[in-house]
Amino acid sequence: MERLPTAQDFNARRVTNPSQSEVVRGRFYDYQLYATAGVSQMTFFAQPAGSGKTSALGATAGTAKTLWDTNLAMANTLPSGAAYMIESIEVPFWPGSVSTADTYTLANTSLFNAVAAAAVAGQLNDVNSFYQSGMLELNILSKNYLRETPLAAFPPKTYFDGNFATASNSATTAQVTQANMRASGRPYYLEPEITLQPAVNFEVVLKWPAAVATPSGFNARVGVVMDGVFMRASQ
Repeated sequence: MERLPTAQDFNARRVTNPSQSEVVRGRFYDYQLYATAGVSQMTFFAQPAGSGKTSALGATAGTAKTLWDTNLAMANTLPSGAAYMIESIEVPFWPGSVSTADTYTLANTSLFNAVAAAAVAGQLNDVNSFYQSGMLELNILSKNYLRETPLAAFPPKTYFDGNFATASNSATTAQVTQANMRASGRPYYLEPEITLQPAVNFEVVLKWPAAVATPSGFNARVGVVMDGVFMRASQ
């Protein structure tokens, strides 16, 4: 009669080491399109790569998310054998230049002539209106662990810098403008840190009392980035 494998047989043939884990630093991110009409709520880390719709530059509009949008493997949870310690949270916001459905095209920060310069000002107002509004919530299982407003409390750690403008009163009233705007300040650190366990439901939600439209009339791109440490089963 064939002998059935024992627990010792299973342990002898496992590909993970039960007495050791790998710990690596990394960012846990999710990006979405912010439509020009605005919304009252956006839920992040609910659509892994292969689902939802991409907002990544260069991607085909309307196609599914890829690693350029999120490194989430499973909706609202970490897979078995993985855990993540959240040390800080960032909310990057990128103004755009088109209003086409499901499409994000980056805003040009350097434009020529008075009309184009007005477009730059509109995109700066997008940043201003977005960060002065909104609330971020971190929910794990059925409990809230973080609630903070406005979104300016979550400035990104990395950004483009360089703000200047040059104007000319020539006969053709030419004008050259370059402008850039961002949220700045101390990153939002979680003290003490919060650890996400495998197979435990979580979500990050951005909320508004009413939809906040972008003053420029263009779509934007917004993300939630958690900076911290991944722990996974060693092999």
